[in-house]
Amino acid sequence: MPHISFNKVSKFYGDREVIHEFDAQIEDREFLVLLGPSGCGKSTMLRMIAGLSDISSGQIAFDGRVVNELEPRERNIAFVFQSYALYPHMTVRENIAFPLVMDRFKGWYHIPIVNSIMRRSIAAKPEVKSRVVEVAEMLELTDYLDRRPRTLSGGQRQRVAVGRALVRDPSLYLLDEPLSNLDAKLRAQMREEISALYRRVGKTFIYVTHDQVEAMTMATRIIVLNNGKIQQIGTPEEIYNRPVNIFVARFIGSPAMNLIPVTVSSRTTMVRDTTFVIDVSPDLPDGQYLLGIRPEKITIDGANSDSLCARISVVEHLGGESIVGFRFADATDPALSPSRMMESTNYARIPGTAALKVGNIQKFNIDTDSVNWFAEDSGEVLHPTLNRRPC
Repeated sequence: MPHISFNKVSKFYGDREVIHEFDAQIEDREFLVLLGPSGCGKSTMLRMIAGLSDISSGQIAFDGRVVNELEPRERNIAFVFQSYALYPHMTVRENIAFPLVMDRFKGWYHIPIVNSIMRRSIAAKPEVKSRVVEVAEMLELTDYLDRRPRTLSGGQRQRVAVGRALVRDPSLYLLDEPLSNLDAKLRAQMREEISALYRRVGKTFIYVTHDQVEAMTMATRIIVLNNGKIQQIGTPEEIYNRPVNIFVARFIGSPAMNLIPVTVSSRTTMVRDTTFVIDVSPDLPDGQYLLGIRPEKITIDGANSDSLCARISVVEHLGGESIVGFRFADATDPALSPSRMMESTNYARIPGTAALKVGNIQKFNIDTDSVNWFAEDSGEVLHPTLNRRPC
């Protein structure tokens, strides 16, 4: 089971650079998620690891052995594709067995007629049959072994694709957005199944997705990509609570982290364009910054005189919780239009279904122990020592 290292790996398509000097280490038995928006280079990175795409520059090494020139089958990896890539004319049994059959295939077996005879002969070998049954039982596919893919649901097809990857017992599993074609209920079910599978097989998984829920619930570590560049590497908790820049802060979380423009003056923090002062004094030079705060760290308070007033612009009741959108400036400018109100909307996540109405003025409290400070010009995180006024 390999330790994987990337040394300034880059990929160009003509003059266009899609991966820029990717430097990272993947430890043995990690569940690493490559996370980022569509077109950021995630799938390209996965294909380079698999050997399906050439590396323009840099090196990928498995346990110290550079694999840039190795053929895909020499890398001992399994690849689960987004589109399942099942053979429609084969049964589930034949689809799962296919990698084992091809491992035993000789060049002259490709001769017409000989091809089908030898394929059936290899598939009938006891060691192949028993391995297929073992994988099918693991993925609860035993009752479907003699059915063809067109008769299966999306979740069942995805399990067949995973089974085909499992059957060879590779040292590394690569999964390219395997759940993107499933509905919400099936995605939740398959997340649990893939996580359980990861714990069961004890191998390294590298998983590509643009879905932050998949990344946060499944990964042991996450690499966030944007425009082919690594933005941050860390555990889900680190990525969520301590983003290194405003891209990560806004990409992770639903709703995303609030980025409130503030002015620090004489060790006092004031929300820009308002007269409200936040009860947190950062050890920062006077200037303009972005204060980052997660929606669940903002609470509603109608009594605290130090609360921040804001005008409610959105209320979404989700059953056990509500998402409340608000703008600070609206509290002092009731004439603003609804479209102008939405330009700088911040969000709070509150429990239950509070009786709030769009357009009303409401007081909000910010958990000052949970704020992140960002430079307004570069968007990079700052780490000041916070000196708070006593209660």
